[in-house]
Amino acid sequence: MPLIRLTTTPGILLTLKIWINIADIMFMSRTPTSRTPWPPAAQKYFHQPGRIAGAALLIAGILGLTGPLCAGSVTAPVTARIVSTVNLITLSGLQFGEISASSAPGTIVLEPGGARTSTQGATLNSAVPGGPASFEIIGTPSSTYIVSLPVSVRLTSSNGQSMEVSRFTSLPSQTGQLDGGGRQTLFVGGTLKVDANQLYGSYSGVMSVTVEYN
Repeated sequence: MPLIRLTTTPGILLTLKIWINIADIMFMSRTPTSRTPWPPAAQKYFHQPGRIAGAALLIAGILGLTGPLCAGSVTAPVTARIVSTVNLITLSGLQFGEISASSAPGTIVLEPGGARTSTQGATLNSAVPGGPASFEIIGTPSSTYIVSLPVSVRLTSSNGQSMEVSRFTSLPSQTGQLDGGGRQTLFVGGTLKVDANQLYGSYSGVMSVTVEYN
């Protein structure tokens, strides 16, 4: 007699297999030459046609009804938002203006708000006041952003001399938020290092400013 296998919990499947296997053994042991008769209760039960098949189908039907009750299903929302590309437009460069060097080194500090100060041997010249770099940020309205400034920039002159700009600062500082129209102006300042007896001439360089959504 073939073994009936159902996909269900291990305990119920084991019980069904044992039941069917017992019936198999009793049927196979009952041969024409067998001298050991079945017990009376077994003879009465298994001699009735369809008893085993009917019992197996009944269990299969019960398991088929109860199985889906163990399953569950839920839903979750899936959302996405496309934002416009953030653009950065240069309005003006960082200009330290005219300065004078001496036998002592010094610095010129240019704040992003426009204030300009000198230290030690460097002297400011009011003829060309200079000013911070300015950029226009254009993007998704009311979005926040992060500003990335360079660590240092080297300025060079036509005669091969150089000066270094470092300690860059910005306004807004580090992070900002675009207005309702998706715009904001960013100002950047820095500190220029002037060596002792720095040779006269025009010094220039290029700095990179990066803005990305926060």
